[in-house]
Amino acid sequence: MSLSSHRKHKIYLAATMGYGLGSDDLAEIFFYNKIREEMKDGKKNGHMGIDRED
Repeated sequence: MSLSSHRKHKIYLAATMGYGLGSDDLAEIFFYNKIREEMKDGKKNGHMGIDRED
């Protein structure tokens, strides 16, 4: 089952705000973990925010 854009947005908000997911759907868990990993990698590599060009 494909996730709707509304559900993806709700999962994205939960992941970025540090909330738990509270779901057993594998597609939702995969999307949540993907966002959390991207955030962790971004913090570790210093890629936070918009790159400055000055």
